Amino acid sequence: MPQTWRQENSVLWTVAEPDMHVGVMGSRTLGFVIRVDGSFIAFDHESNPLGRYQRLRTAKQSVETSPARRSLR
Repeated sequence: MPQTWRQENSVLWTVAEPDMHVGVMGSRTLGFVIRVDGSFIAFDHESNPLGRYQRLRTAKQSVETSPARRSLR
């Protein structure tokens, strides 16, 4: 059985529903990204919108650098 390895401080992204990606680090949810009308909207851990982005990776980076992520350091 293959093992999954990731760094202790890395964010794990999962697809919770079609067009919805959730970012977690350890046991904390950092936020999520949903696809709407061809773009991506990022939200923090309290469901506050962080912005609308054209690329999924950019939306995920917004969640990863939000205050929730910084408070874990």
